[in-house]
Amino acid sequence: MANNQHRLFFALWPEMATRNELADLSNRLRPNTPARWIRPENLHITLAFLGDVEKGRIKSLASAASEVEPRGVKFKLDRIEHWRKPQVICLTSAEPSGVLDDLATDLTSRLRNAGFILENRPFRAHLTLARKAVAHATEIRLQENIVWESREFALVESTHHPEGSLYTTLSSWPLQ
Repeated sequence: MANNQHRLFFALWPEMATRNELADLSNRLRPNTPARWIRPENLHITLAFLGDVEKGRIKSLASAASEVEPRGVKFKLDRIEHWRKPQVICLTSAEPSGVLDDLATDLTSRLRNAGFILENRPFRAHLTLARKAVAHATEIRLQENIVWESREFALVESTHHPEGSLYTTLSSWPLQ
C-alpha cells in the first residue's frame, strides 16, 4: 500500500466493563476452539468498512461522519455463531438492534453521498472474537447477555504488523 493510502473503517468500541466481559468469554472459549483469537483491545463492531482510502479523502470522511444523527447505542449480544465461509466466531444478537442498524444505515448513506464506495451487503451487527476458526458449534446461546453501550463512534486506521493488526482512532463523534 502506498504511503498516501490508509486502510480505514468506522467502528464502535466497547466500554471497559464490556471489553472485560468479552475477554473473559474469549478466554473460556479459546481452549476448545482452535482459531486466531482477537486481542481484547481490538474487539469492536464495524459500522462501515472503507478499505484503502487516499489520505486526501480523510477530511471528506470526517465531514460525512459529522452529519450522522447522534443517538445513544445500547443493545445486547446473546449468542455465539461460527460463520463457516469467512471462518469466524462472532457474537450476535437474536433480536435486531434498531438503533444500531439505523446508525449504520445513516453513516453508510452519508458516506455514499460523499462518493465513497462501500460493500452492498446489508449491515449485520456482530463482533468478531476469532478468525480462521474451522470448527465450532454453529450457534450457542449465552447464559448471560453482554450489554453493549457506546457513547461515540470512530474512524479507525488498520495497519498490519507481525503480531497482528494495530488499530488507531483518527477521529470520533459523540452518540449522545
